[in-house]
Amino acid sequence: MRISPLKDTLKEMGASFVERYGVEIVEKINDKEKEYHFIRDTVGLTDFSHVQKFRVPEETGLDFLDSLVAGNVARVRFGRVLHTFLSDENGELLADCYIANNDDEFIVLCESIADDARVRSLFTSDPASGIVDITESHGVIGVDGFKAWSVIKDIFGADTLGLPYMSIETYSFENTDVRLFRAGKTSEFGYLILVPTEIASKLFTTLSEAVKALDGGLCSITIHNDLRLEGRFFNIYSEGKNVGDPLSLGLQYMIDFDKEQFRGHDKIMARRKNGLKKKIIGIRAEKGTDISLNMPIFEGEREVGSVQALCYSYILDSVLGLALFDVDVAFAGLTFKLKSIDGPAINTISMPPIIPKSLSVKLDEI
Repeated sequence: MRISPLKDTLKEMGASFVERYGVEIVEKINDKEKEYHFIRDTVGLTDFSHVQKFRVPEETGLDFLDSLVAGNVARVRFGRVLHTFLSDENGELLADCYIANNDDEFIVLCESIADDARVRSLFTSDPASGIVDITESHGVIGVDGFKAWSVIKDIFGADTLGLPYMSIETYSFENTDVRLFRAGKTSEFGYLILVPTEIASKLFTTLSEAVKALDGGLCSITIHNDLRLEGRFFNIYSEGKNVGDPLSLGLQYMIDFDKEQFRGHDKIMARRKNGLKKKIIGIRAEKGTDISLNMPIFEGEREVGSVQALCYSYILDSVLGLALFDVDVAFAGLTFKLKSIDGPAINTISMPPIIPKSLSVKLDEI
């Protein structure tokens, strides 16, 4: 099992851990509601070192990388980041990928539902590509929240305020280069820092002090499941794992349909040609409703869907989720029954149902 280069530091700070797909992640470090409000109201610091990481030389690896993923890597401009996915041979989701054009190389960060060995075997299967697995040699630290920009500015400088969403830039810490991604999947400001393991703990401690100065705190990976759902960001560990099909999940924006080939291409295109039978839609239920994953959803006597993801929204004081519906009823604004024809009511909603605080911040005026 792979462990984080930050484990000793996190353990001293009170973290507890759990295994996920052969990698140890932080399951809890603060009370769940407290972690939630750190990110929604101030800023949270999270260890994202579970992601798989690859360095791809542009000259020898670009074509091979483009043949793996669904998005068009060749069109990614310098300094920008592509959000796409890697699928298996059947066109089912395998990894959620950020691919950054970093001058003469591409940096790939993968959140996957496969172990390191399987993902590595795909990315490094062609020795001529020159792709290097840097998963063990680097950690990833996430800074997310309403005030995340302030922490990043204080550590790396005021020019970070000009970074557009989905971009990458190189900065120095302890006389060592780190890669700063402006990204994140909480709907608040978000940054991922790719850092060599030898300075990862020092950077994490420095960031922790800056976060605490803003009344923020440390967060687990598990709270990000709730934050992603509430903000309607795709989560491969939740609905991605449960549903599998990128088309039913609404991930068409991650696919370049003009590409002649990528891993799983033919299966995905065949499903697209045949037309969707199922579609993912947001749902909302009253607090205390008896609801669980895979619970069936009924329209009269007909079973029309099933629950695929759930979270509790502290802002809305209600249960939010995603459900996979038959396409003929996959619309927002409808009411169905849970579990049975006489079960509790559930409503379909437009996602996301919240307005993040970060939308009120104008970085160009700071």
